[in-house]
Amino acid sequence: MKNIFVTGISGCVGHYLFDELAPEADYHLYCLVRDPSRLRFDHKNDPRVTIIKGDLEHIEEHAQVIKEADYIIHAAADWGAHENNLDHSLTFFKLIDPARCQKVIYISTASILGPDGQPVPEAKTLGTHYIRGKYLFHKQLPQLPIYPKVVTLFPTWVLGGDQDHPFSHATSGILGIRAWLWLIRFFKVDAGFHYIHARDIARIIKHLLKNETKEKEFVLGNPAVTAGQLIKQIANYFGWTVYFQVPISLPFAVFLAQVTNHKLHPWDLYCFERRNFVYQTVNASTFGLPADLLTIPQVLADATK
Repeated sequence: MKNIFVTGISGCVGHYLFDELAPEADYHLYCLVRDPSRLRFDHKNDPRVTIIKGDLEHIEEHAQVIKEADYIIHAAADWGAHENNLDHSLTFFKLIDPARCQKVIYISTASILGPDGQPVPEAKTLGTHYIRGKYLFHKQLPQLPIYPKVVTLFPTWVLGGDQDHPFSHATSGILGIRAWLWLIRFFKVDAGFHYIHARDIARIIKHLLKNETKEKEFVLGNPAVTAGQLIKQIANYFGWTVYFQVPISLPFAVFLAQVTNHKLHPWDLYCFERRNFVYQTVNASTFGLPADLLTIPQVLADATK
């Protein structure tokens, strides 16, 4: 029986990860959860699942469980403050026993990377608390004793969620603009990016736990799409025809933010100016895993079933 200590299990990726790991007879899952009521899966009658009520801010309280972990999966992230993404995560990783722990899977974000796959300094100077925390933790990670056993994943735009799994921020956003597709379908931004479904991320994590790789960092994403293509596919899925699309310029975006009383963060402006977030990515099929949620229609069909 191998002990796996997991953070972030109550999130979108975490729920799919539970689907993948819970059936494994040789794993015991220790799941750090701030609010157990958010869990949608049945864990109460499974002796191989231990729910630990707590958070990263008080991670030292669980030092003994962490030291006895054979694997660590750190999927938790705080969108509002950088401490959980930096200070508390550093404390967490220092508690891991390098002599016992065989592998650590750490989920970062591709948003901190440039086209060459390396972190961009703007993530530190212009980034939100979340982006800045992820950037700084990545920079300090090589100094930790456990670093040689860490595999870092950089997901691109994460989609996913259904009646049994919480929606990701991206999928919630897509479903939230559904009422405005009659108008949004006629606009586009000259931008390119990748996306990947949370279930595929979970399958990749499970694969990496069981298999060794030479690479220690992976950017996760399906083939890149443009913002115009994305809007057209979403509109078409919900029954709206796109006859034409008008490009949105940066000054126009700033104007829209002002008239709608939305303040743009410096990171928003940086992303709008950069526009192309295209990388050398891998996805579930790269590892020979099932991958049937590769297109936007497939993702939306799964989310609205």
